[in-house]
Amino acid sequence: MKSTKAGLSAVDTPTADQLKDFRLHLMMHLQTSLDTEQLLRTFFTEVQHLIPLTGCDYLNGDAGLSLHLGTPGRHRCNYQLSLNDEQYGEITFTHRLRLAEQDLTLLESIMDTLIYPLRNSLTHRKAIATAMIDPLTGLSNRGAMAITLNREIDRSRRLQQDMSVLMIDIDHFKQLNDRYGHLAGDDVLRNVARALEDCVRACDACFRFGGEEFLVLLSNSNLPLARQVAERIRQTIQTVCRSPDPKKPITVSVGLAHYENENDWPELVTRADKALYQAKAAGRNRVVASHVRNHEGEWV
Repeated sequence: MKSTKAGLSAVDTPTADQLKDFRLHLMMHLQTSLDTEQLLRTFFTEVQHLIPLTGCDYLNGDAGLSLHLGTPGRHRCNYQLSLNDEQYGEITFTHRLRLAEQDLTLLESIMDTLIYPLRNSLTHRKAIATAMIDPLTGLSNRGAMAITLNREIDRSRRLQQDMSVLMIDIDHFKQLNDRYGHLAGDDVLRNVARALEDCVRACDACFRFGGEEFLVLLSNSNLPLARQVAERIRQTIQTVCRSPDPKKPITVSVGLAHYENENDWPELVTRADKALYQAKAAGRNRVVASHVRNHEGEWV
């Protein structure tokens, strides 16, 4: 671990026995959580009892983490966290005054207590993330979908905010699989997944629902906007997705449901699924929207 220099402290330097007790106390506390943010918060809070720090920033691009604790200060000391050539991010401590040399030495003497719990936390985080990813398409799976939809419905209910979902099914996929084989079918699924991600905003989310079905969550999206996105998806897939049969382009049918204060996400997804089946029954390669309630509460 490397650090930059910085300089002034109002805290007395602990004795060897006090430092030993502090390290033991800190290591025990760091073993109590596998949540990365909680782990770093615990480390920062405990270290503040020993060294006058005001802020702590942690950055790990590989894990998609950027955490900010405390209050930023003008003076900084920075550590690259690594173990056996594995990188575990960068942590920066700040203070309004320059830290004294003895404080920097003290800080460096306890940084090793963080590295193993942090490694375990990041490994746990990666395992959970992997379990939420469909290995074929790289999209989030149904487990992640349930978590995300629960959160989004709660937010829509609290903030009275729009949201919509799209159920998407690849037309005649079983015939394609039977005729050209599963490898060709897998290639189509991957191409469709990429097209979906290219058609939506960063705040939206795409999931593999199962088989040849996908679900798209359109956050803060009213019904007209959701129709536009659904049509863009349908047209884009037909245009850009490679088909093993040059005479039969890849097409999709789309069922759309706008959030109408359903109690939970299965109700909303069921409406989108019914609209999808209407699209397939009407000839496929089209978008059908579920009915919505008017001001009198009637479905129209």
